[in-house]
Amino acid sequence: MDDYSIFCAGGSSYTSAHVPGSDGVELFEIHFTPPKLSPFPPVIFLAGWESLIYSWEIVLKEMSKNFEVYYVETREKGSAIHPSEQELNIETLGNDLPHVLKHHQLADKEYILFGSSLGATVIMDAMSRVKVDPSVSVLVGPNAEFIAPWYWIWITKITPPFLFHPIRPLVKWYMKKKYFNMDADPQQYDKYARSLDEANPGRLRRSALQFAKYKIWDRLGKIHQKVLIFTGSKDALHGYENTVKMAEMLFNCDLIDLETNARTHSVEMVNQMRSNLKEINHV
Repeated sequence: MDDYSIFCAGGSSYTSAHVPGSDGVELFEIHFTPPKLSPFPPVIFLAGWESLIYSWEIVLKEMSKNFEVYYVETREKGSAIHPSEQELNIETLGNDLPHVLKHHQLADKEYILFGSSLGATVIMDAMSRVKVDPSVSVLVGPNAEFIAPWYWIWITKITPPFLFHPIRPLVKWYMKKKYFNMDADPQQYDKYARSLDEANPGRLRRSALQFAKYKIWDRLGKIHQKVLIFTGSKDALHGYENTVKMAEMLFNCDLIDLETNARTHSVEMVNQMRSNLKEINHV
């Protein structure tokens, strides 16, 4: 896709390019510029695991009214350029962030990190390792660990990437039955199904095996920056109880329950984000 104007608010504009990460990796980025100078710090936006920009059309269109946004696709996605295939774990995804900030001359300035699901976990991990120091982090459905049944890990290990397409319907069926509330939020499944359709099979497999080993519980106490978490108590995929536990363990965190995945991807969420930023004087 070359035309990202559908994600722009009226009067806003965009450019797209590859920007440097660590290990020689280049990350695809779309830079949204609002029509007037923003009263807020620039936003570095990391979406979820294999999440597509289409999932964020409503949010980006609203944010680009008065936020400068750098929408960065993390290195496990097919858009990333690797000199040779590099490590795909939470730490290496987070190690790319200082390079992105340096490229945009933001490392020593105020900036906001915005992340969803995997992107939110990458941000928390990078903060806990003092790789980044945002003014505020806004996290949608963060995960402190990635829990997968042993049999799915076993299937992933023994299944070569070229067999991903034949088994994809089974993966979709399992996710639909196990993780999605089709009554409360049917659109959530549609978004994830489309992400699976467009995923890079090799990177999907490698990153899944790495993420399955990850936990951050014992390092949450090292995060001192202001954190705002949006969660959905009816969103089974992102574990509401664990999100509440995370918020309690973070030093300076506000938790807002919007109940469904649809509402965490809405104009309402962006408006609440604006209100909270104003309250903590980031305007």
